[in-house]
Amino acid sequence: MLYHVIHLQTNEMKTLKPENVLDMAYDSDGRVIVIDNDQQSYFLLADTNLINEP
Repeated sequence: MLYHVIHLQTNEMKTLKPENVLDMAYDSDGRVIVIDNDQQSYFLLADTNLINEP
């Protein structure tokens, strides 16, 4: 599974592998926050399970 994320401060879009994810949590608005191994925080945009491959 790959996680498509956007950085909270810089808006940089990135794809994280599960081994790069330290933790996941929800913010006060119910959005999923992904914290990577470098302690950077991202909003979860999607994971590959949501994409339908033909």
